[in-house]
Amino acid sequence: MSVLRCAAHAVRAPRRALHTSARCLIDRHAHEEHERPGYALPTPFWERALLGVGSALGLLVNPSRGDLLTVLTQVSSFPNIDRLVAQMRATHEGRRLMAARPSINSRTIDLEALWALPDETFGKEWVRWLRANRVGPDGRCEARHMPTLETRYVIQRYRETHDFYHVLLGMPTSTLGETVVKYFEMAHMHLPVAALSAVGGSLRLVNDDRRALQRREHAQLTAQLQQLAPWAVRLGRNVRLPLIGIEWERRWEQPLAELRTELGLDEPPPVVLDVYQAPRFASGARTHVAGRRFYGWPSKVWERHGHKDPRHAASTESRPASP
Repeated sequence: MSVLRCAAHAVRAPRRALHTSARCLIDRHAHEEHERPGYALPTPFWERALLGVGSALGLLVNPSRGDLLTVLTQVSSFPNIDRLVAQMRATHEGRRLMAARPSINSRTIDLEALWALPDETFGKEWVRWLRANRVGPDGRCEARHMPTLETRYVIQRYRETHDFYHVLLGMPTSTLGETVVKYFEMAHMHLPVAALSAVGGSLRLVNDDRRALQRREHAQLTAQLQQLAPWAVRLGRNVRLPLIGIEWERRWEQPLAELRTELGLDEPPPVVLDVYQAPRFASGARTHVAGRRFYGWPSKVWERHGHKDPRHAASTESRPASP
């Protein structure tokens, strides 16, 4: 029942920026936390099924819940995790990773040094992608539901290197970009979480296009996905090396085009997306009340009735005027 209490707390807990935890940022290497006595949570099949269904439904409602994605990644990976462990053991780089178990985060990687690299190198383009999409490399070390040290590290490595696939494929952090990357991961790694995320992302894109048509706007996301998804699946199947076993830390200075050719990812996408376009925030009416920001219909309610609530007046008076 401790697993259920932990899951319930994760669902109720407020979402942290970049889904980081203090413990993840304090430790230099995530595997040190994984090896702490009492870290792992024994999770029988029925609890994994319950956690998987709950986290999947939660992600459909709010895809930005990184804590739920972490749980879903772990509990759904049991049928295929041994395959990824075998892939990591099969190469010299992978065996070196398994022995050293390095972490990829802002404490172990000198982002400023990577930014100083020449343009078009893998390290420079990765940092450029991070800055353009306003994301960071921290907060992806949770692996409490995995049974062994090796499976914990493989899940950690899978989550820490996810952004590299965005750079290799030229995909932003938009719903379309994330869905295309999940199709790629599904074809290459055969992880259930990738397939579930690809399906969920596709449904959200269809719904976004439906709303655009209702507003008499141009709907193009579904058409773009129909072109990009087969391309991503084809690339995922034809990757020349198992990506889970690549020591990316030794490839920062490698030209990105050369790395793509080495991995067999040099086929251009049928639809070119702006990978460095800053993500757009929610549009529409906004209202600040007691330090909270409301969009859409909640803002309409506050604009109409908020003056009856003293918090609305206090928030309006304390908020600085817009430039």
